[in-house]
Amino acid sequence: MHSFRPALLLMLCLATLAWTTPVRAETPVIPCKVLAAYPHNPGTFTQGLFFHDGVFYESSGGYGRSFLAMMDPASGHPLKTETVAPELFAEGIAPSGENLRMLTWKSGIGQVYTLKGLMPVHPFAYRATAATTEGWGLASDGKRFIMSTGKSRLEWHDAKTFDKTGELSVTDDGQPVHWLNELEFVGEWLYANIWKSDRVAIIDVTDGKVQAWLDLSPLRERLSRGCGVANGIAYDAAGKRLYVTGKNWDQLFEIEIPKLR
Repeated sequence: MHSFRPALLLMLCLATLAWTTPVRAETPVIPCKVLAAYPHNPGTFTQGLFFHDGVFYESSGGYGRSFLAMMDPASGHPLKTETVAPELFAEGIAPSGENLRMLTWKSGIGQVYTLKGLMPVHPFAYRATAATTEGWGLASDGKRFIMSTGKSRLEWHDAKTFDKTGELSVTDDGQPVHWLNELEFVGEWLYANIWKSDRVAIIDVTDGKVQAWLDLSPLRERLSRGCGVANGIAYDAAGKRLYVTGKNWDQLFEIEIPKLR
């Protein structure tokens, strides 16, 4: 009988540990709720999107076919279009004062444009000369830029010089979140499209942890066949409205802002 007591004691200890150890909750997944739908140019391979003074600004990618456009929200028609040099592949965009910055994919350079009229101002470098960092998504919190590179690491950049000032690793339950793409600040949170996915990561920029996932897959039933991956997040801070679209989507949606706190 004595030989069974250590085993019994071990079983009791393990059972007690199971009762007292809290179970880690999975990161919540929040289905999107559509509030309104608007026309969107299905010929736009959406790379970057933001809302400013009642107008959508959008970049479309592709070698030999990249462009930057100001779009009327109600009709989806372009108010102004600026073509991009054929050797450049347009990527993320974000406003800064009276201008905006646009990244390109692999070239290592971006372009500054005026918000009024989309007039080219000057190019800028987004990486060191010997680096191979790619430019993907871009967002601004009004004080600095944050840039995605297609990996799990985001980069902070100075608002005026675009010098790199820091990095932020994004994780979900301790695991790196790869393929971070289009970015947008929505209040205190950073939203990030995940390339080849219909999910958006809602990130706490103080520690890089994903607080929730926004599921855009319910939008598929409203879209035409041939629409690509979700990509494009815009926030109207004054009106507290959140918009999403995707590559070659024929609609742009206003969706309900998830409540995390």
